[in-house]
Amino acid sequence: MSVSAIDISRSLSGIDFPTNKEGLVNHARDKKANKEVIDTLQQMPEREYGNMADVEHAFGEVR
Repeated sequence: MSVSAIDISRSLSGIDFPTNKEGLVNHARDKKANKEVIDTLQQMPEREYGNMADVEHAFGEVR
């Protein structure tokens, strides 16, 4: 399965920003995201994410 920006967005719905990569991964796990989404989030750069646009930009870099 290929992970899309929509998959990432759904897995992170309701997340409180700002957050870091660990926060993204933990939130997605809490939302029962699939392994591919978790793996993709774990590949994201270690930095602070201020909003979903920041996450989508980083997703574009790892994809």
